[in-house]
Amino acid sequence: MVKSIKMTQVTSRALSCEPLIERTENGELLCLCQCGGTHEPAPENRVYVFHSKDEGKTWSSPKSIYPEDGQAVYCTELSVIGNELTAYLTVHNGTFLDWKCFMMKSYDNGYTWKNCGTPPFFPEYTFMRAMLTLKNGNILLPYQTYPVTHEEHERIRLEETKKFIGTNTKTPYCESGVLISSDGGKTYSKHSAAKIPHTNGWIWSEPTIAELSDGTVVMLMRNYNGYLFRCDSTDGGRTWGEYYPTDIPNPRNKPRLIMMDKGRIALLNTPNNTDISGEANGNKRFPYELWITDDDMRTWSKTQLTDFPGSYSYSDGFFEDGHLRFVVEHNRHTVIYFDVEI
Repeated sequence: MVKSIKMTQVTSRALSCEPLIERTENGELLCLCQCGGTHEPAPENRVYVFHSKDEGKTWSSPKSIYPEDGQAVYCTELSVIGNELTAYLTVHNGTFLDWKCFMMKSYDNGYTWKNCGTPPFFPEYTFMRAMLTLKNGNILLPYQTYPVTHEEHERIRLEETKKFIGTNTKTPYCESGVLISSDGGKTYSKHSAAKIPHTNGWIWSEPTIAELSDGTVVMLMRNYNGYLFRCDSTDGGRTWGEYYPTDIPNPRNKPRLIMMDKGRIALLNTPNNTDISGEANGNKRFPYELWITDDDMRTWSKTQLTDFPGSYSYSDGFFEDGHLRFVVEHNRHTVIYFDVEI
């Protein structure tokens, strides 16, 4: 199925992680990623935008999209609806404490950005994930959220001021679900899919979704048992069945489903569970593979995307005109752009 694989570097610096990519209205490619400082989370973290006017061959210098105020900034989704770009940001103190959520919007292809307030339903402790438009036109926006109470927030503030919020949390679970819009993104309703308990520590579920040929919506989630979790909805994301482990290996790494043409679905993944410690270094998030299914995720054709080892994490991309275009971080310091002709 894969005809060719082309790769270029978007950026490389002490920290470059969780890149996101979209095609803008003027035909350019736009990539957002987190840079700043040497590690994440840290107060120095920032979100930068990169533009490419030549199909990913070269990329512009980085430009911050959020005003400098000393807080750490993180971005987990970049969506496009018409000429409206929306970057879903997390802003926090450098340890994910005081975690607030904002939408930065651009109407000029990502060259200027405006803070448009909090996402629907989620002013804090939430990551938005990759948007999907169903065949019926409805928009689904996946989320992962944490029910951190005021009391828990203050306890962590007093006891763990310099530690990551999930180190000793009493927050019971991570909830994944979707927001649904039937009016082009003007209004949304909220629909919970899975509540994964923090039995073995803090869960980063990082849900990704796809639509099967019969309209079933599938959600895959990162988990800590060496395999991706899955749950399904047969009513367009409004209600969901129980989540369960799949047979897709994964070393605690974010998966990414991408809708293609002719009923095909792509999965970007690092199918390695020989060591599920989830460390974002070394070779645990390798090999980096592209899986494609044409039978509703029952079977897959598999292509290794690179033979250069290391840690490949946080893929994001889209399909157009016979090409899968996506970005991935490598070893936390380099963002790579892929153009894969199918």
